Amino acid sequence: MANIRDIAQKCGVNIATVSRALNGKKGVSEKLRLKISSVANDLGYSRDPLAASLISKRSGIVGLVVPDISNPYYASVAQGVNAQLREQGYASFLCDSRRDRTLERQLFGMLCAYHVEGAVIISVSATDEDLKILSDRKIHVVCADNQISPRYTSVVNDNYQGACAMALHLINNCKVSKIAAVMGTSDASTTRERLRALSDTLSDLGKSDTLYKSFYITPDYDSALEHANEIVNCGADCLFCVNDNVALALMHYCQTHGISVPGQIKISGFDDIPEASMVGVPLTTVHQHKYVLGRKAAERLLFEMQNPDTTPMRISLIPTLVARRSCGESA
Repeated sequence: MANIRDIAQKCGVNIATVSRALNGKKGVSEKLRLKISSVANDLGYSRDPLAASLISKRSGIVGLVVPDISNPYYASVAQGVNAQLREQGYASFLCDSRRDRTLERQLFGMLCAYHVEGAVIISVSATDEDLKILSDRKIHVVCADNQISPRYTSVVNDNYQGACAMALHLINNCKVSKIAAVMGTSDASTTRERLRALSDTLSDLGKSDTLYKSFYITPDYDSALEHANEIVNCGADCLFCVNDNVALALMHYCQTHGISVPGQIKISGFDDIPEASMVGVPLTTVHQHKYVLGRKAAERLLFEMQNPDTTPMRISLIPTLVARRSCGESA
């Protein structure tokens, strides 16, 4: 493989000139720059990003921490982040915390060790103190999906508004009388916001007693299936689920146990992952702007990396209700 020494020899210039030309630095005429670039292409020269980072002190890498990459919601957000970074010449370092706060903190340390220039953090449990390891090393941080601290810019889907819309739909259009809220872990911000929205909406409608029971589980398909017997048979006529994966697991349990959805029990989701519209009884859910959220988070991070004195801000995307069939809606 050709190196800059080969290019310098071919062009009759010194190595420093080749380096300045290939890195867009001053001190090289446009004519010579074009000649050096042409020779580099002819020789099959490929820039070594690791070597370049040692010189420039810039890695060109942005960290991305997600709670569960197997969840289609987070996968879509990650796709948005990666697309925006790629267009701007950055690579991402993807880390899956598996909803484990101890592992998550270790991953923050790993991002520091790999000298990332910035990080998009998606976490349901991290605190301001957890992120201090990044800020202490001058690593720019943007929080996506949840606002961890006002000290950092956050790009979020408005969980509260989305859950309010679902609660109104269930009461006004689906005539439910006993709602069981199937939430994530009690310390998760998504659980707190969506449950608060459900409770507030029912209270505003004078139907606080409609919130019959609350369950707190790991919010993934397997955990929901493990607890399905207890949840489905708790006596509620509607299951208000924290996300689509949980809702789909409970729908699967009902299907395999001869329980009609929505005839015997209504089930709602949240996120609008692709699978939500593909099941036999399409899932009523809340559409969140997943890919767009990822792109906006990465866009904002890159802006703050170039403008370090920028004041942190909160950018909210408004979710929309998607009424299908799982809550007894008409065809």
